[in-house]
Amino acid sequence: MNFLSKNKYAARLCLFLAMVYFTSYVTRLNYNAAMAAIIEEGTLTKTQAGDIGSALFFTYGFGQLISGALGDRFKPNHIMAMGLGLTACCNLLMPFVSASSLLMTVVWGVNGFAQALMWPPIVKLMASYLNEGEYATCNWLVSTAAHTATILIYIAVPACITWLDWRAAFIISAVLAVLSMVAWIFGFRSLSGNLTDNYAEFTAARGKKAAEQGTPRRMTLGRAFVVSGSLLILVAIAMQGFLKDGVQSWMPTFFTEVFSMASSTAILSNMLLPIFNILVVSLATWLYRRVFRHEVREAMAFFALAVVLSVLLAFFYQSSAILCLLLAAIITGSMHGINLMFISFLPRRFAATGKVATVSGLCNSCSYVGSCISSYGIALVAEKMGWQTTLFSWAAIALIGVALCLLAYRKWSGFIAEQA
Repeated sequence: MNFLSKNKYAARLCLFLAMVYFTSYVTRLNYNAAMAAIIEEGTLTKTQAGDIGSALFFTYGFGQLISGALGDRFKPNHIMAMGLGLTACCNLLMPFVSASSLLMTVVWGVNGFAQALMWPPIVKLMASYLNEGEYATCNWLVSTAAHTATILIYIAVPACITWLDWRAAFIISAVLAVLSMVAWIFGFRSLSGNLTDNYAEFTAARGKKAAEQGTPRRMTLGRAFVVSGSLLILVAIAMQGFLKDGVQSWMPTFFTEVFSMASSTAILSNMLLPIFNILVVSLATWLYRRVFRHEVREAMAFFALAVVLSVLLAFFYQSSAILCLLLAAIITGSMHGINLMFISFLPRRFAATGKVATVSGLCNSCSYVGSCISSYGIALVAEKMGWQTTLFSWAAIALIGVALCLLAYRKWSGFIAEQA
């Protein structure tokens, strides 16, 4: 994090971006953390709970496309402020519509769109104002903030359930979103005049290089996707989204049913997952900068690890709660490593197209297509076929990810060599 002492304005920008993404995760994952308690209380059935989760994933995924397009056309900081305000309203409403699963689904679906207004603008701001080294460091900081928020949620929500009520988690989250919105608006305003637009400098340099080589000044986004093999990568992103959010969302329910844990204890035990996520994201960042320098190659390694661990989890899922938690933590950590490669680092490779936010939105949208399927799909398979079959299905999803990375490898290697 050397740049934090060298470029104080870029450093402050990263801290504000981390704050926004921290808030985004708090106001999104509070439902996942409270889900086991809501089901246990009888407010929702597992299928209804899955429908609500799917609504958020669907609108989040679709909203990413809109957010990405907006991020390349309008000021990203304004879009982020809108997202924080809207998610505050949705979180505040959730406790008051709990008598109707339909209304909860609608409100949480709107929250999914609010959440979508965060990430593509964040990527656009990082690509605009940070150089390559700063971009990697800021990515790590923002990702760490998200996982820290997850840890906080899996501590705070059990406390709310024990001493207050699951509804308190949503009200507190709404207050946090309002405070973050105010801090972001005034904080970015104080920085914007002192930041250097590295993205503009990169575009100018790219144009000069293109003129010298007699090639088009700007590669179109469609051509870039074809020559890079990114269509295959988008499907692989959906596979990691299925596992990243599916495993984390349903592990508290898994522990409640398989090991007869109280819901608050099961939620708290899930706190280990984001701790591993921080460790794996830190490792993935180091591996990327020092070893791989190749998004698809590193993602393939993490998918392969998830295949092995999912099979082990399926065979030993009734033997030890600690073993299950450890294996699940490493699986989700691996998916977050892949997420870092495809959602964070990959979009910057498309800077020559001038559509970094659009690419970021498209990639994140594909991730949440997988998340949407997982929220309902895992509930259905677990209810109809049991947890062991569900766990084997995770291995199959990871194996598909390996295959897709292998198929895209050669094209992606050629594409990033061309962009160098």
